Amino acid sequence: MAIALISPFSAHATEAQSANQLDQAQLQSHQFHQDHVLGTSLDVVITGVSKQQAKTAYKAIESEIARLDKILSTWRDDSEISQLNREKNIQASPELFEVIAACETMRHQTCGAFDARLGQLIALWEKSQGIQKLDQNTRAQVIAQLDQNSVSLDQDSKTIAIDSAVKFAPDAYAKGYIIDRALAVAREKVPAIQGLLVDIGGDMRVWGQAPNKQNQTADQQGWSIGVQSAFNHFDNVAPDQVLNLKDQAIAFSGKGYRNLAGQSHLLDPKTGAPLQQVEQCVVVGQCAAQADALATALAAMTPSEGLELIDALVGYESKLTTADGQVFQSNGWNNLVHTQSQADMLNIASSSSAKWPAGYQAVLDLNIPKLDVEKYRAPYVVVWVTDKDKKIVRTLAVWGKDEKWINTNYVWWRRYGRQMTSLDAVAKPSRQPGNYKLAWDGKDDHGKPVAAGQYQVHIETAREHGDHSYQTINLDVKAKPSAQTLAAQKEIGTLKLNFQKVN
Repeated sequence: MAIALISPFSAHATEAQSANQLDQAQLQSHQFHQDHVLGTSLDVVITGVSKQQAKTAYKAIESEIARLDKILSTWRDDSEISQLNREKNIQASPELFEVIAACETMRHQTCGAFDARLGQLIALWEKSQGIQKLDQNTRAQVIAQLDQNSVSLDQDSKTIAIDSAVKFAPDAYAKGYIIDRALAVAREKVPAIQGLLVDIGGDMRVWGQAPNKQNQTADQQGWSIGVQSAFNHFDNVAPDQVLNLKDQAIAFSGKGYRNLAGQSHLLDPKTGAPLQQVEQCVVVGQCAAQADALATALAAMTPSEGLELIDALVGYESKLTTADGQVFQSNGWNNLVHTQSQADMLNIASSSSAKWPAGYQAVLDLNIPKLDVEKYRAPYVVVWVTDKDKKIVRTLAVWGKDEKWINTNYVWWRRYGRQMTSLDAVAKPSRQPGNYKLAWDGKDDHGKPVAAGQYQVHIETAREHGDHSYQTINLDVKAKPSAQTLAAQKEIGTLKLNFQKVN
């Protein structure tokens, strides 16, 4: 720390104050968010440096992502990989050669379960959706051609040659590769960084010191990364598990993440048909590129084959949930899971006898309307729950993180928001107009179950250059379903609250 560089015998008060300010700057964390990055969103957390240094690192990340997008994006006609797919023989950049070579290696290591050569089949499948069913003979023909034709890689000249049937679509490796590179360039640009998280569309890589963990032991200083339930698709879903990751990557795949006309976007390299058997696959590993590719491969393998592959790799773990609800995990998965302390377990065991009814949850349907106004900005939204004594029980959503505007939701801010010491862990980027679902599972902000009884759900919105809305809904928690609807206001659409049994 900088303060340790100043001798206590010679430092003046002003020097000590300056050192303390620098020390505080090193403990800060900075968060950045950007939509429309690689067809999804980018989130970055940087710890241990000043705000200006963090901005410098973030700009380096943005630049690297943009640079690699011009090389690796199959969605751009002017990208280098699109040139390869058109011309079939090019002298490639080091980055494209590295990615294609890695994809071919993964194809071999997974016995074809991961195959980046399926671009032609993917294009045919996407084109057929909503119009006609993709002809089975066409699928079989494309697969057969891929089996017969080859890819030639010349390491010395960086030349890639592919046969006419081959069209590369390495997205399931390339996104992770870009994440790895983005993290590396940020560290190179600002060596003083103490911790870093790069998240593109839910796949991420973490390194170094996590926020707010400076005083923890070495075993506790990892990044806490939540893994949602495979079948829970609410916008504020509480994680099914929390993993403690250190200089590791995590990637998700499965039919639950994206679909084409109700079917999985993942295609079986052996048959060309959509893969429907895996609902969610999570892989943790040493780099995002490998984790991303392995998550895709496991979706095309049987659970036993997939976990046998993972257990044979050093530094990789996986959890797989099939469409019928069965859960499989690698031998070391539980070593990643953050477990509750014994004190927490005792607190849960001594909960009130008037328990939250088993299997019930409150589900809030929230609509953010698109307003036809100048300078439209997505509203800041806060949703929270209080008990009968008006004490806050659970914060369900804080959407909007700019310190300049977050206190415009003044009801929440005056009573609760400004007292929160870990707002970075709660606040998320503001949401664009649309329909959202928020679920409350009967646990408080510390993850402890609450009792049955009377609660109130608060919904507050405020928009830059716009109006303010605040509504509440009374919720009687007991073993009986209920449904309530509130009419729309200026800044928020119709609200529906259902208390229902979900399992």
